[in-house]
Amino acid sequence: MTKLSDQYLTFDNSEGLIDSHLYDMILDCFNKSYKGICDMFNYGELRKTSIVPAPDYDGVAATYSGEAKVIMSTKYYAKNKLDADSLTHEWIHVAQNYDHFEPGWLTEGLADYGREKFGIYNKEAGWSLPKYNEKQHYTNAYRVTAAFLVWLEDNVCKDIAWKLNDVMKRNVYTDQCWVEFTGKTVDELWADYAKANS
Repeated sequence: MTKLSDQYLTFDNSEGLIDSHLYDMILDCFNKSYKGICDMFNYGELRKTSIVPAPDYDGVAATYSGEAKVIMSTKYYAKNKLDADSLTHEWIHVAQNYDHFEPGWLTEGLADYGREKFGIYNKEAGWSLPKYNEKQHYTNAYRVTAAFLVWLEDNVCKDIAWKLNDVMKRNVYTDQCWVEFTGKTVDELWADYAKANS
């Protein structure tokens, strides 16, 4: 049986730069989640992508979405051998492939929303969405924005993340989109979220 990774992923670990168990976990994540990711974030079209271990990169991982290439820090993954789903976040960027990534907080928030939805090994990596606290703001991006999006999905608009991704892909996002989708501004929605979770 052909796996998605055989057709759509190039990931050469012949030099052994990535722990072999982590390598297998990453392939498992890809095979189990990539179709769902592309269904949600790229209208169902599967993009071929690659992962390149990067000894000189000091972050976690980064995506060059135009090239559909992901680099992963060998330093980070040597210490975080269960964080396979950090690549799930990057594959969402591959699928997003926005012409313009602003607002960046929404681009990253959607990617962590996707990691929450499609991640396979989040629990093993000790990764989860944070509970609300008053120091947060929706523009904090990543997990904070993702937790807000999940709450909106559950309580306000069940396809809010899909709609936001759609306007980002079509490069027609404005703050008015929130009002069109929910009847409220993003600040009003955040106030509701804060009240409901305080």
